[in-house]
Amino acid sequence: MTAHGGPPEPVEESAAPGSRPDGHPAPPLPPDLRLASLEAHMAALGTHLAALDERARHREAVIDRLHAENQELRAGDRRALLDPVISDLIRLYEQLSREADGLRDRGEQRLAALLGSLADDALLALERVGVEPVEAGVGDPFRADLHRPLSTVGDPDPARSGTIARVVSPGFRDTATGRVRRRVQAHFYRHVEPAQP
Repeated sequence: MTAHGGPPEPVEESAAPGSRPDGHPAPPLPPDLRLASLEAHMAALGTHLAALDERARHREAVIDRLHAENQELRAGDRRALLDPVISDLIRLYEQLSREADGLRDRGEQRLAALLGSLADDALLALERVGVEPVEAGVGDPFRADLHRPLSTVGDPDPARSGTIARVVSPGFRDTATGRVRRRVQAHFYRHVEPAQP
C-alpha cells in the first residue's frame, strides 16, 4: 500500500542475462557461430600468451647478461685488490729460491731445505689466488712473450743459438686470463765462431 492507501505500484524486474527484454530466453547461437567465436577467443589468447612468453625470454636474457657483467666486474675488482699481493708473493718466492740454491751450493743443506720449503709455501699461495708457474728447460727456443733473457752465453754450436742455457727463475701466468705476469728469466746461448788455432 502507498501513503494514500492505494494498491502498491508494480516493480519492474530486470531481464535475466541471456534473455530478451520481454523475459523470454534468447535463442542460442548456431553451432558454427559459437565455434567461430570460440576459435577467435582462443587465437587472441594464443597471441597474448606468445607475447608474454617473448617478454619473459627477453627479461631472462637481460638478467643473464647483467649477471655475467656483474661477475666480470667482481672478478676484476678482486683481481685488482690482489695484484700487489701477487707481485709480492712472486718476489718472495724468487728470493727464497735463490737463497736456498746458494745455501745448497755452500753445503748448508738443512737451511737450504728450510728456505726451499718456505719457497714452496709461497708457490702454493700463488696457486690459490689463481697464478701458476710457467716452467722452461735448457734447450727451449727463445720466445719473446714467455722469456726474459738476462745474458747470453757464447757457444760454437749454431743449433743451440737462441735456446736456453740456464733457467734462473720460472715465469708466472694468470690461470683465469692466461696473461703472463712474469716471464721466465734465463741465460741464452749465442752462436760464436770457434777460435782459430
